[in-house]
Amino acid sequence: MKKRIPLLSILLMSLLLFSVAACGGGGQTTTPTTTTSGGATTTQPSAPTNVIDRVVEASVAAEGANFADHIDIINDASQVTMISPMLPAGSGHPQALISRMIYDRLIYESFPGVFEPELATRWETDFKTFTFYLRNDVYYHNGDHFTAEDFVWFIGLVQENPGVPAWRTWSTVESARAIEPYVLEIVLNEMDTDYLFTLAGHAATALNRRAYEENPDDPSWAWVGTGPYKIIGLEPNNYVALERNDNFWGEAPPTKTVTWWSIPEMATRTVMLQNGQAQLCFAVTPEDLDMLDDHPDYQIFPVRLNPPIVIGFNNHGDEIMMCPNFRRAVAHAIKVDDIATVAYGRWQEPAWDGNFWGPDTQYRREGLPKWEHNPDLAREYLAKSVYDGRPIQMATSFVHNIRASELVQLQLADVGIDIDILVTDATGFTEMHVWNPDSDRQMHLFAIGMSPTASGALRSAFTPGFTSNRLNYDNPYVVELARELSVTIDENRRRDIVHEVQDIFYEEVPAIVIYWRINGYPAVNGIGGIKFSSDSFAFNLRNVYWDLNETPANLRP
Repeated sequence: MKKRIPLLSILLMSLLLFSVAACGGGGQTTTPTTTTSGGATTTQPSAPTNVIDRVVEASVAAEGANFADHIDIINDASQVTMISPMLPAGSGHPQALISRMIYDRLIYESFPGVFEPELATRWETDFKTFTFYLRNDVYYHNGDHFTAEDFVWFIGLVQENPGVPAWRTWSTVESARAIEPYVLEIVLNEMDTDYLFTLAGHAATALNRRAYEENPDDPSWAWVGTGPYKIIGLEPNNYVALERNDNFWGEAPPTKTVTWWSIPEMATRTVMLQNGQAQLCFAVTPEDLDMLDDHPDYQIFPVRLNPPIVIGFNNHGDEIMMCPNFRRAVAHAIKVDDIATVAYGRWQEPAWDGNFWGPDTQYRREGLPKWEHNPDLAREYLAKSVYDGRPIQMATSFVHNIRASELVQLQLADVGIDIDILVTDATGFTEMHVWNPDSDRQMHLFAIGMSPTASGALRSAFTPGFTSNRLNYDNPYVVELARELSVTIDENRRRDIVHEVQDIFYEEVPAIVIYWRINGYPAVNGIGGIKFSSDSFAFNLRNVYWDLNETPANLRP
């Protein structure tokens, strides 16, 4: 729906505004390292050393823990209609977390830049050819024995369907073959020094061929994985029910069943935590987060997310969207500290400079000037632009982004830019903001996915053809720099390449960073076993548990 801000909202927002000091940015060291994982030694550029650890170690249950059989988890506002790396609607945030519970990958990242065996027991690589030696004791949920041929088949299926979520993982594979039943060889079309990071992603799995061939039109064929949980029920936009896979090749998780609930109403999520209907939630309002943070029966897991919340432009859009002076007018018209505070209270970090490169992404360049809030300068740029006064559509989703959009609307109106806010649900927003050079969309306020690796960020968020390129960004020179980065091991040259890209972004202004969310994830006391990350799609809940000994009696089952 299109939205005009009412006078009451203006008054309420004016009461909310207060000064927030911009925090300093995060730097990282990037010296080459030699990593030994799964019996294979490979030298590669290092992972970033982050201001906030990108992977938080999972808590360990106390001795004598009394584990609950069942846990109820509330999604964020995303409505889960399916779980599948082969369909766009299966690529949202809760889908990624559920996927990690039902699928296995070749490897996983136990700590930034440290890779451990999962389906592979060891591997060898020169960063173009990867040879994986696989487990021989893995079975799919339908009883089929897993072999290297499963990856060969699935990679081929993905490559026959460009644009599906798994395309990001397997599109650069030149060939895949089973050398032996449990030896898989993957050859890339060019060297990629960060491909192990890609293979640790949630979509780097192999689905079951028999399930697909028996009924390819039924989305549930994609539920058949090899992971510690299996799907036993899915009602679109309501719940996904998981049950422990007792034929799992690894250590059995402590929880027998988990239900993920899609609850769009923020207030309802908080009530469910308070009355014992759920034990963990991935989105409540900042106000409710403050309330739960002060309550002795609950704990908050705080994580600063790496993807920035931005005002993004359609970089394949109309003449107004493509006009550098219009973009600079927007940049100087907004006041990011106020927008961040209205959107997320104290659970945010406003932009401290003009760089929207993730603070936990490799080679972030500090010191690019922050866009000064200067309405007079904004009007000067606007007068030099092609803007003709017509309303500009800005799409958004989620309560905090809607709040931010409303204040942006006011601030832009102050300099003469007319904004209509288009509010969509999360699924609609995702479908609207995938790579599409023919799209007539204009602006949006949302998050840009930002990988912790520089080449991963360039591939996923800024390369034509990738569904996650929400900005429709298309600069051939940046694509060439991204290709050079993927085949370069020299650390100094890698840093120079990425700094040049960030300079280009600063000049082009494809997006303007507003803030980074410090997400607080509330749970009842006793919930643990989760690995969090500044990449929210990389959260690992395979070993989530609920120790009833730590939970007040009124919140126990």
